[in-house]
Amino acid sequence: MEKRILEILTKLVAMKSVSCSTVELEPAEWFADFFKSLPYFEKHPEDTGLYEIPQDPYGRKIPYALLRGKKTDTVLLSGHFDVVSTEEYGSAEPWAYDISTGKLEEMIAKMPLDDRARADLESGEWLWGRGVADMKGGLSIHAALFEQYAQQALEGTLEGSILFMPVPDEESYSTGMRNGVKILKDFKEKYGLTYKLLIDPEPTADKGDLQIMSLGTVGKVMPAIIVQGKKGHMGHCYEGFSALGILADIYLRTNGSLEFSEVYGDEASVPPTWGNMRDMKKGYDVSIPHRAYGYFTALNFGMTPEEIINKLKTICTEAFVNQVEKLNNEYQQYKTMNKAETMDKIHYEPWVLSFNELCDIAKEKDADAFDKFYKEAYDKIIAKVNSGESNFPSATIDMMEAVLDYADIQVPVTILGFAPPYYPPTHSDQVKGKEGYGSKAYEFVSALSEKEYGQKVGFENFFMGISDLSYGCITSPFDYKKYSANTPLWGDDYNMDFEAIEDVAIPGIIYGPIGREYHQYVERVNKHSLLHVVPETTKALIEYMWNL
Repeated sequence: MEKRILEILTKLVAMKSVSCSTVELEPAEWFADFFKSLPYFEKHPEDTGLYEIPQDPYGRKIPYALLRGKKTDTVLLSGHFDVVSTEEYGSAEPWAYDISTGKLEEMIAKMPLDDRARADLESGEWLWGRGVADMKGGLSIHAALFEQYAQQALEGTLEGSILFMPVPDEESYSTGMRNGVKILKDFKEKYGLTYKLLIDPEPTADKGDLQIMSLGTVGKVMPAIIVQGKKGHMGHCYEGFSALGILADIYLRTNGSLEFSEVYGDEASVPPTWGNMRDMKKGYDVSIPHRAYGYFTALNFGMTPEEIINKLKTICTEAFVNQVEKLNNEYQQYKTMNKAETMDKIHYEPWVLSFNELCDIAKEKDADAFDKFYKEAYDKIIAKVNSGESNFPSATIDMMEAVLDYADIQVPVTILGFAPPYYPPTHSDQVKGKEGYGSKAYEFVSALSEKEYGQKVGFENFFMGISDLSYGCITSPFDYKKYSANTPLWGDDYNMDFEAIEDVAIPGIIYGPIGREYHQYVERVNKHSLLHVVPETTKALIEYMWNL
């Protein structure tokens, strides 16, 4: 097992499968060939394949293979084979994908390292390289186990069923898992499968002497905001109303706000962080910014998109009113200083719209004309995303502005929408009909790991790094239509089948080898965890779940 895991890992790491690129196809094809090479699939070719993701600009595909055992109780093995880029390796970059020669370790030894990284390097107990931890190490474990189970399936001794579905694009928009759920649903309907557990072998953290298993994954929503104020010359500033002032007020009320943090046991979701905030002036002129935009990430344990947008409506209204009052108070004082000022007061009515409400206004005059305009604008904007000129958050703002222009609203207004990607929160103990499965998996692994290997295991309810577990089940129901209606880019190029996710209903855990500092040049995975502890405990867990 140790030798086989290393063989597979060496091959996978050598594939420079950077997210959102055509090179993600290489590991997909490798896995497809790997599955076909197993004698079991010579007899059952219909149960393996390479699913082509519709509308994908990079032509990416999802390899899959199902081993049917004596029972339809099924464990899903899945994980992503894309990685982040390697420019931070500097002079060591040519060896970032090489784990067989030792050259990378030689180069890293010459680079700045903190005390822990230096000690790990000198210990010889860690493997270094892009993707060894995040997450080709875990995939190599699953592939080696899958080979063993494929032999049992061939001999007719496999107790339960196993579906292995490695996926592309987890690091960017989770295109792989969002589309992979269709494969899961098809197999469920074809063979009457009951999905008992999804094991996602993301690298797990070590805290002291504990290895951490995640029983769920945090949700992620990305609200996008456009503020329209009133244009005015800077020499007559009280005749205008700056969109930047309103947006800055919204920022101060949301960024880091614990109002958005949720508590589950002794864990809390991280408060919102803004990723972008700026005016929308196309060039320089001596005028007050007419429009401004921004977007931020809100992580959640159960708060729905509708609850978030309603909370934001209140916040945006308060920010608007506050900025009007501030401007008027300043003007009243300025008026005592300048005889030329004669306005009684400055007043604007607060107006906050969801994107769906904006669309309703835009289509009031001619719904057919609006639909035609919308499609043309969408196609033009999404083409820039697919060509690499733009990204989903920026394209969302472009789409919101296009509709705002079409609606021809001339008064101050704030527009709220959602930018992809969206990750629903999930918890493996809360899947209907499979309550408590995550905790049972944890208790089983914890006892076995400590008894057999002396490796203690702890747990967290929600993985805070965001993961593909979000697309295995829905444990916090919400209004799917309202979410999609407020997501300007929802369509052929960004979507998810919520009903299919509900239908497959797979409790999911994150349990992979211990890794450290992924996405950095010091990314590494612990050899003992990779080659001994996690393979054996994962094997035992699969068989335990078949009988749960």
